[in-house]
Amino acid sequence: MSAGVCGGALSGFLAGLFGIGGAVRGLFLMAFDLPKEVYIVTAGAIALIIDTTRLTTYFREGARFEQLPPWGLIVFIPASFLGAKIAKSVVNKIPQQYFRKVVAVFLLLVGIKLILLPV
Repeated sequence: MSAGVCGGALSGFLAGLFGIGGAVRGLFLMAFDLPKEVYIVTAGAIALIIDTTRLTTYFREGARFEQLPPWGLIVFIPASFLGAKIAKSVVNKIPQQYFRKVVAVFLLLVGIKLILLPV
C-alpha cells in the first residue's frame, strides 16, 4: 500500500473520529517533498474534501451548534480567511529549502502542545 493511500486513510479516519487529521496529512505530504505552493494547495484541497464530508456526516447524524456562541461563525469564518491571507505573506518569505523544516518544527510544536495541554 502506498504512503499516499495510508496517509489519506489515516488522515480521514482521525478527522472523522477526533476532528483532527491535518497534522497527519501534513506529515505524509512532507514525504513527497513538494514545492511549498503545491504542498499548501494540495493540503487545502484535501482538507476541503475531508471537512465537507465530515461536516455533512456530523449534521446528518444530528450534530448541532448549541455549544457554539451565537456570534461564533460570524467571527470564526472571516478570521480564518484573514489568517490564510497572513499565512500566504509569511510563506512567500520562507525559502523553499527551509519550508519543509519549518513545517516539521510547527508539527512538532503542535504535537508537544497536544501532549502537554490536551484541549
